[in-house]
Amino acid sequence: MKKALNILALLAVVLWVYSCAPTAVVTSGGGPSIAEAQAEQYDGPKARLSVGEFTDKTARGSGSTGWMRMFGMNFKQIGKGMREMMTTALFDTNRYIVLERAQLGAVIAEQDLATEGRIKKGTEAKTGEIYGADLIITAAVTEFEGGAKGIGGGTRVLGINVGGGVKKAHIAIDVRIIDATTSQIVSAVSVQGSATSFGALGGANIGGSLPVGLGGFSKTPVEKAIRICIQKAVQHIVSKTPGQYYRYK
Repeated sequence: MKKALNILALLAVVLWVYSCAPTAVVTSGGGPSIAEAQAEQYDGPKARLSVGEFTDKTARGSGSTGWMRMFGMNFKQIGKGMREMMTTALFDTNRYIVLERAQLGAVIAEQDLATEGRIKKGTEAKTGEIYGADLIITAAVTEFEGGAKGIGGGTRVLGINVGGGVKKAHIAIDVRIIDATTSQIVSAVSVQGSATSFGALGGANIGGSLPVGLGGFSKTPVEKAIRICIQKAVQHIVSKTPGQYYRYK
């Protein structure tokens, strides 16, 4: 009898752990499914886009009492890191010519050196050759909870218990695809990501290493939730970009 109870208890723990796996919810409608878009091997024409800044639209905001303050950070750091992750993820789909706008000032400075005659002839960067974007991707964080559920101890990193016990994070972002010529919204989606860390299992390995702006969330449920949101948002962008924008080699 005791052995049977021990087996049942073990099964209950296993089922509970599996229920803690990272999850995501995508709210959208129409067009091909994400699974269909991802299954297609693509090596055709590309669309040209840029990624705008992430903004904070949560109820608590990013002011002196905003949700980022509990991590000792400001939203600009987090938004920059999420923008970098989305830019890289979109480039990795091989479907887009992704234009770098975050470092545009450095590009222009290099061109200005050329126009001032400070660069060796024949090696200078030409002016008037910066590509324009047909599509602009914008995103706003609308929900954030870094400790939706937690028990046990562990080490605190930026306000989150890690390395012991259980801690759950939830984040939601609204993503829009905007036509740069008309300013028309081509598609919009709300993505929600939730992740639970159990003991010392660590963070989800979705994509590469975290950008510097998000390094403090390494191996925490927040990292998992952010990665899930970015991944699902990019899948949506791929599935909802109209065919007429794919016209570049």
